[in-house]
Amino acid sequence: MSAPQTYGASLYDLAKDEGMSREILVDLEGIVSLFNEHPAYVKILDAPQIERDDLMEILNEDFLGKVNRYVLNFLKLLSEKHSVHHIGECFKTYEKLYNEDNSIKIVNVTTAKPIGKHLEEKLLQKLEKKTGGKVFLKMHVDKKCIGGIIIETDGIRIDSSIKSGLEDLKKALI
Repeated sequence: MSAPQTYGASLYDLAKDEGMSREILVDLEGIVSLFNEHPAYVKILDAPQIERDDLMEILNEDFLGKVNRYVLNFLKLLSEKHSVHHIGECFKTYEKLYNEDNSIKIVNVTTAKPIGKHLEEKLLQKLEKKTGGKVFLKMHVDKKCIGGIIIETDGIRIDSSIKSGLEDLKKALI
């Protein structure tokens, strides 16, 4: 297990013990999103030339009272180790453990254009019925899909896109 995975697993164990796993998941998701939008901020927090006290002050100013205290302390730890750039990996491990403990399946769905809430709900119901558990859809739009749908979860890929059909037809004709 890599250091970021160990950090994510340790934070999850703490959150679970404290009964805060959902709250911390939401906070981490927001922070990862924020850091993805502002990569320069991550570079500042990882910069070895910035004094530790200054980094702690920056984190306190930006996050104190806005995120769970364990999340703030986690950011401080990552910053001290110049590892804030690993927050995404830590989050993936945390989210994976949370989903496993709560019987949640993450299903990536790719279509050529947005499918609308009604079809999304029908798909969700069918997938929950098939899996026998809670499903969370991550919807993606990819115009290269042309039409149809691609469903991916746990290393399984169901590709019924027009692009895939055309590629199969091309292979058969050549």
